[in-house]
Amino acid sequence: MWLTRNPDLKIEGYAGTGNQGWELCMATRPDVVLLDVEMPDGDGMDLAKRLHDELPKTRVLIMTGRVDPHTAWRADRAGVQGLVDKTMQSKLFGEAIRLVAEGSRYLSPSFRKIREKWLAVPEAFQKVLTNRELAVLFRVTEGQSDTVIGKDLNISAETVAGHRKSIRKKLGLHDDCSLVAYGRE
Repeated sequence: MWLTRNPDLKIEGYAGTGNQGWELCMATRPDVVLLDVEMPDGDGMDLAKRLHDELPKTRVLIMTGRVDPHTAWRADRAGVQGLVDKTMQSKLFGEAIRLVAEGSRYLSPSFRKIREKWLAVPEAFQKVLTNRELAVLFRVTEGQSDTVIGKDLNISAETVAGHRKSIRKKLGLHDDCSLVAYGRE
């Protein structure tokens, strides 16, 4: 509703699912896309990454009810230009859209606090684990076996086991159950 009351914004369309959003973006090539993290048929972060890869000039603003370090980290990895929480005032929301449309980045006050805190903590998971370890952690969390993970990442199952051991050591976890629980959290 707020968007429709702003004459300086042209709305190209709405989509109820990630697939519909993808098709709409491919057809209209918008300047800015507003995405939710949770969608009926997928994940907004995955769609943001696809848009970033396929339409690099399209800027993405994520709006979410998930205000946590993992969401902030995933948004950063997906290449989004803005991240706002759903409880943000409409005045700030308008500022976020304008800044993202003009080429700037925007984090809502809640996500700015999270980012400042995570950058201040030297043992934060996104600083401790290598990209390969993160890839293994995500796949272990999904329940994949070492053999499947190894094939997916073009490494041996033994190397995957070594990465799991390294991740547990770095994060102070004692077993794979704790590792999966950490990954899910």
